[in-house]
Amino acid sequence: MENKIKIRLRLVIINEDKLLAYYDSVDDYYFYIGGKLEFGETVEDGWKREIKEELGDDVEFTFKKILYVRDFILKEKNEHTLELFILGDINKFMEIDERPDPEFDGKKWPKWLDLNNLPDNLYPKPLSKKILEDYKAGFPREGEYIGRMDSSD
Repeated sequence: MENKIKIRLRLVIINEDKLLAYYDSVDDYYFYIGGKLEFGETVEDGWKREIKEELGDDVEFTFKKILYVRDFILKEKNEHTLELFILGDINKFMEIDERPDPEFDGKKWPKWLDLNNLPDNLYPKPLSKKILEDYKAGFPREGEYIGRMDSSD
């Protein structure tokens, strides 16, 4: 079995005490916006592409800093993913809330979540608490290695 190493970009977008997440209505969970970095693509090219794919051509992301680096390992699938959680802003707010993603037949969409009352089905779970604490402190660190978080976290 071939080893698979991937890099994923996860965008942390906060506006007016709301965190933008993506909702999967089929499996009933939220996740951070973003996706796989493609071969030969820079991190900047990757976040620009992901924003367009998930939020629309009219949405622009402004990079602030890389907040966290985490490992996501699925030994049973021989897969290791390195995730970069990137803090930034976008030029849209409520007009993108619950706008169905045609790529997923309208079964996934962006949703602004109350940062002070995040749902239990936002993954990875341990990161939600950390983001809230760091947000209240003004995100004082950059590029913090947060280690391994498994799919059950």
